[in-house]
Amino acid sequence: QAIWAQGLRPPIESSLWARVQFLASGALCAMVACFGRSGLALAATSCAGLVLQCVANSSLRGGGADRPGARSEQQKGQASEDPLKILFVGNSLVFGPSAFNTTEQNNLPRFFKLVAESLDHKVQQQEDTVGGCSLFMHRPSINPSGLNCSSSANADCMSSQGQDCNFDQCWAVNNTRVDLSDGCSVNPGVVYGGQDAPCPQRLMKQDFGAWDVVVLQDNSILPSVVGALNQMLAPSVSEYSRVLRQSGAHQTRRFGEPLLAMFMTWSYYDGGHRKCPGASFPPTCFPNGTLDSFTDCETSDAWSESVAGHPCMAYSLARGYAEMLDYGAKVLVPSGLAWEAARGSEPIPQQCKAAIDAEFPGPGPLANLSLPIKLEDETLARWRGAKAQDLFLYQGPDYNSTYCDDGCHVDNHPSALGQYLNALVFFATLFGESPVGADWPQGQVVDGMALPTIDEQDARALQHIAHEVVVPYLATWWSGSLVPRRTAPPAMPLPLWRPGSEAVGGEMFGGGA
Repeated sequence: QAIWAQGLRPPIESSLWARVQFLASGALCAMVACFGRSGLALAATSCAGLVLQCVANSSLRGGGADRPGARSEQQKGQASEDPLKILFVGNSLVFGPSAFNTTEQNNLPRFFKLVAESLDHKVQQQEDTVGGCSLFMHRPSINPSGLNCSSSANADCMSSQGQDCNFDQCWAVNNTRVDLSDGCSVNPGVVYGGQDAPCPQRLMKQDFGAWDVVVLQDNSILPSVVGALNQMLAPSVSEYSRVLRQSGAHQTRRFGEPLLAMFMTWSYYDGGHRKCPGASFPPTCFPNGTLDSFTDCETSDAWSESVAGHPCMAYSLARGYAEMLDYGAKVLVPSGLAWEAARGSEPIPQQCKAAIDAEFPGPGPLANLSLPIKLEDETLARWRGAKAQDLFLYQGPDYNSTYCDDGCHVDNHPSALGQYLNALVFFATLFGESPVGADWPQGQVVDGMALPTIDEQDARALQHIAHEVVVPYLATWWSGSLVPRRTAPPAMPLPLWRPGSEAVGGEMFGGGA
């Protein structure tokens, strides 16, 4: 009671606190029964020790004030006035395409803002997203501001199905989400649609002031291709890290330094489900060829076996993204592992795990974890088996999915449920707090965009999943260094952008995920 009165109740779930009270009461009864009055003092000492040990354990699990991402009371007061300024850089897994027969996007930045602000953390967000594109093509060094770009090139190229594409100059961005007056542009041939929000220049424009967090996400399967990981993703992360360290050095930042956060994405519904990584679309986002060219998949099954089944593919992506903590990323956002927990934490086959681990120089940042992460309450894993389709984007009854062999009609994008889980994982990772009790999408309008609606019981289950996957392991998710610990290979040249050159890596509208 004295501990409670002093405000030292550990920041743990009420169910766990109830167990602490039960154990303490049991200890009191047993000691009094055995030792009489003298047992009272011993019981008090033991109970206090039990509670304080629980507090200590809770701190280690992410509940303490000294955990990564946690802030002092003074900092929390400042946070109530200073929004978190966050930029998301990625593709359609971030901007969230609409499901079949719907108009609402499953937009991660806005889902994240909904969650954070419902838990008293203000957020200012922007995005730089191009569907299907590699992070390599978002790099600041190849997307400077102030260029004289064609204002109609993307529209001309799209309307002509790739027959009338101007590769001689950059393309100014002008669609329903980015106005021409915003001064955004992409490299020639980087096509975009109406739900994309392409603007690599936002990294340096910093409309809200210096970014607190810049989130990086790559093509959905690229991190499982080690050759592309080393030659495309690692140099990109290293470049972003260098630019962030150099820009706005004297500006006030929420965490004291700019944070580069890697968005660990999830396995496809049935894993890789193919012999080779497949077509890279648009090919201008992969200027040195398709992802197939980084493997020997035509003559070997090594890559396909490393992503066979969703536990293997999820582990391959997790290892790839975790490696970026050595190239300048500070934080790893483990959404892919949360998806596996929601699907029941199926074991990772030892053969594929060993093959994936052999591709890397060391055990990596995830070596201290027992993967997959298992939920304490297994009933939360409501998306086992075919039910996992509900986490993915439904494309209609006539959609012939290449992501499954059980007749499913989903692709690799997140549904509203899947994207909400991602947003919860982001909140728990970046703020170091439990997302339990957050609001969920119910048609709200966030930064001018209407959100879809999800079921309350599903939302609450996902909140607890995010808590269990993130909060106990914050030290792992925050184990990167803004100053790279390893030197990335030089970025590959860009043969595409010589005036008059042709797109490489396939036809302009060749398709692919």
